[in-house]
Amino acid sequence: MIADIFMENVEFSYNSNEEKLLSDINLNIKKGKFTGILGPNGCGKSTLLKIILKYLPSHEGIIKIENKKLKDYNQSELSKLLSFVPQKSSLSMPLTVEEVVYMGRVPYIKNKWSGFEKEDDEKVTEVIKKLDLEKFRKRNAFSLSGGEFQRVLLARALVQNTKIILLDEPTSALDMNYALEIMKITSQFVKKENITAVMVLHDLNLAALYCDNLIFLKKGKIMYKGTPKELFRPEIFQEIYGFGCKIIEHNGYPYVIPDKI
Repeated sequence: MIADIFMENVEFSYNSNEEKLLSDINLNIKKGKFTGILGPNGCGKSTLLKIILKYLPSHEGIIKIENKKLKDYNQSELSKLLSFVPQKSSLSMPLTVEEVVYMGRVPYIKNKWSGFEKEDDEKVTEVIKKLDLEKFRKRNAFSLSGGEFQRVLLARALVQNTKIILLDEPTSALDMNYALEIMKITSQFVKKENITAVMVLHDLNLAALYCDNLIFLKKGKIMYKGTPKELFRPEIFQEIYGFGCKIIEHNGYPYVIPDKI
């Protein structure tokens, strides 16, 4: 099976005199899987996503998206393959929820003078309904709560209709209810639409509940790859994060219970 995202011996630093932020990165992320990237702060998780998105274009090694080298894609082509949900997004002008979501259809505009077409309208309406944003459609996006706005950013990515969606800590500032909602929606789209999702996150138990596969980074290197059941072991958390813990299982999912310090 062709990997959606393939990385071989990828290394990155901002200049040759600095310590590498990422080194010896080898990944083979298959289609239709929800992969979580975890690790301590500063280990290179967000940097890894930015390299895949070509936000940080300079790197060593090979990266392929759908078996084509990343460097051979222009940004327009890539925008129809990869979509991105940031941890947070600041708006410079008071846009409505609908206008923010429509931004995800910009790569498909055929004529800048005629603007969006019927297909764009249908896709936006479909996703807004699926994410239960209809009641906010004409609301100023500034007026939304953090959890509501994060759902809007997810909707913007989903209407982009890409085969791969990258998410950078979308649950980090949310209460548990909204965090569960974001994870559930992402997981459902992965399964129903057969897309690939790669999410940077910190909540270990949310990762165990929803991710098919996990990648643990530490100091810019991949230390472990596998399923939550394979990787939820006290010795791994001690090595990666430096804390002791117990692992319990509930309804078939592993959970980490950290030791009090």
